[in-house]
Amino acid sequence: MILSVAKDNTLYTAFDEIGLGIAIREGDCVLIKINLAHPPEPLHPRTDPSLLLQVIQYIANHGAHCALAEGADGFLHQNVESIGFGDVVKEYQIKLIDLDLEDTDCIVVDSENHYLPKCLRDYPVRLGMPATSKRPGMTFSNNVKLFVGAVPRRMYQNAEGESPRPRVHADLHRSITNIYRSIMASAPFHFFINGGKAMLEDRGEIDLKEIFVGDDALELDQFVLDKFGIEPPDYIRRLVTIPGVVKKARH
Repeated sequence: MILSVAKDNTLYTAFDEIGLGIAIREGDCVLIKINLAHPPEPLHPRTDPSLLLQVIQYIANHGAHCALAEGADGFLHQNVESIGFGDVVKEYQIKLIDLDLEDTDCIVVDSENHYLPKCLRDYPVRLGMPATSKRPGMTFSNNVKLFVGAVPRRMYQNAEGESPRPRVHADLHRSITNIYRSIMASAPFHFFINGGKAMLEDRGEIDLKEIFVGDDALELDQFVLDKFGIEPPDYIRRLVTIPGVVKKARH
């Protein structure tokens, strides 16, 4: 399911309609995977702070607690403060989880070893809030690719070391595909919220006019790609051919 909400309308009706409120009441705590490995920079948007605050307030209104999770190489607290969230964290008693520092389980998919933080399974409701991006020369990044930032950097090093997780980039689209499949097998995410600033190579940095709420990362990525006329990346084409990869159950 995908719901589109105009920016000047409340999100809460859409959250209720897609089942987020019921899930929160049943689960009592929510993990939000954000895109904040580094503070926002021009042409490098991150998870939108105002949208994130609305989600946190919705969770609090349902009597639940939440955690913000991102692989930030030990700098998550500083990154959260850089978006003006220092007081928000205190007010709502938000737990910050730097996924680069967490213990992992090894999941084998398509002969690749992937390492998922064990703490993901501690939260009965899991929610993704990426920043939509297609920068020149880079692959499309949104809901599915959000999870590359969930696997600890230390487990993805090699002799080259040209990126935070160089082993992922050895065969990028295969690894994105298999990291997502690992998440789906071990700790599937239940809801995705896309909005705020986006970076599109033919338009530059823009403010999205709508907020998109979905319950399946792959479906929502396909919707966004089609809406903005972006050619699907190879990892999306791979995923749509794999039976059972679309999330159905919450567990």
